Amino acid sequence: MSARAGSSSASTASTKERQVGDRVIALRSEGRSFAEIAKEIGAKRSLDAFGVFVDATARRPAAERKKLRAEENKRLDVLERRMRQNGDAEERDRKLASVQRLRQRLAAS
Repeated sequence: MSARAGSSSASTASTKERQVGDRVIALRSEGRSFAEIAKEIGAKRSLDAFGVFVDATARRPAAERKKLRAEENKRLDVLERRMRQNGDAEERDRKLASVQRLRQRLAAS
């Protein structure tokens, strides 16, 4: 996976990037974590796999984009609820800010 993983625009995606994006969406729809997906596609980090997901989502038709975003936001809701239970306020706030950044990236796709 290149250093640019997850950073290509919808209009310039290569065939390989589109295929990897389709695979990422399929794996995520099966409920796989981004850490698992990263290993599957050869990305270094789960955040890279998330970037591929966001880019692939942006290339989908509007109705499918809406559905994919809604499904991912439900997963982020679960993650956020879990993080809010963390007793370490500093760590909790840092992780909640990370979730917010993920939501922003997803919404921008």
